[in-house]
Amino acid sequence: MRALAIVLALTGVAHADDEARELCTKRQVYRGPSVDLDVKDANIHDVYRLLSDVGRVNIVIPDDVQGKVTLRLKRVAWQQVACTIAAVHKLQIVVDGNVLLVRKR
Repeated sequence: MRALAIVLALTGVAHADDEARELCTKRQVYRGPSVDLDVKDANIHDVYRLLSDVGRVNIVIPDDVQGKVTLRLKRVAWQQVACTIAAVHKLQIVVDGNVLLVRKR
């Protein structure tokens, strides 16, 4: 459990004992590894799966979340990429323990 807490602290995701909260808020300080992304018409599920690998977090995206995204980003924190995609597609990302849940607003 301690290793999980360390990973979550490094990625900026809530600890397992914390209650659910929104990842993307105003004046958010984005943490975690930066990523370079250049994709065109990429499936949103695939992009979020890639971000979960970069951020080393668990992610759940229901089938009713659909869409494509085109991005060209350099040295952007993975959390900011996730929140930007969520904003464009009117999605919400909820942190519940060590799981990110992406859902429609």
